Amino acid sequence: MLWDTPPVESSSRALLEQSLPTEKARLYAVSTKESGAWLNALPVSTLGNRLDDNSFKISVGLRLGAKLCETHICRCGTKVDSTVRHGLACKHSAGGHSRHDALNDIIHRALTSCQVHNVREPNGLMHDGNMRPDGLTLVPWYQGKALAWDVAVVDTLAQTYLQGSTNQVGYTANQAEEKKRKYEELEGRYLFCPVGFETYGVFGNEARELVEKIGKKVAARTGKPRSLSFLKQKISIGN
Repeated sequence: MLWDTPPVESSSRALLEQSLPTEKARLYAVSTKESGAWLNALPVSTLGNRLDDNSFKISVGLRLGAKLCETHICRCGTKVDSTVRHGLACKHSAGGHSRHDALNDIIHRALTSCQVHNVREPNGLMHDGNMRPDGLTLVPWYQGKALAWDVAVVDTLAQTYLQGSTNQVGYTANQAEEKKRKYEELEGRYLFCPVGFETYGVFGNEARELVEKIGKKVAARTGKPRSLSFLKQKISIGN
């Protein structure tokens, strides 16, 4: 296997050099272990790990940049090319809401697994009554403070961040985490963690750190050493 590494790396560099910015950002994103974690999950329906045939086809096709449909016009008026990437960012797509809810539910359940009781969308934490984080632990998480978190799922290939994504893996997710500073008034009373994920499976820095901590706590509580790997696989499927 080690003999294969030099030619594979050489081919990868050549492919990146020849790619347009959008394709380069895609290739960088799918090269991360986090992006492909879902492929290592056991397809067990009772665990929620089994993808239907169409979801599997789309997941693979998006990462390979393959043709998935015929060119058409979205109801928002945007032309959709054969890669269907527009659906990852379109405001009319229901997928964004479902991914957001799924990822929050995974974090909620993982925290519960290590007996860190928590609630989703708690009220009354912010001066602005219309703003609330996605979750809050009901017991201290660190330094005697409860953990508040808020998830953001952003399109890896969004034009706003495309230039940064071609130079830095996770750039879009990290920018999404920075935008969560609107919750900074929670600091002091709580430990606030912005949790950024990209549509191609990349974690933001804050998200990666939080998932690592939760996974280790689950492993310590349950005695299952692969808990962190399973958690990453679950997040990868939900994303």
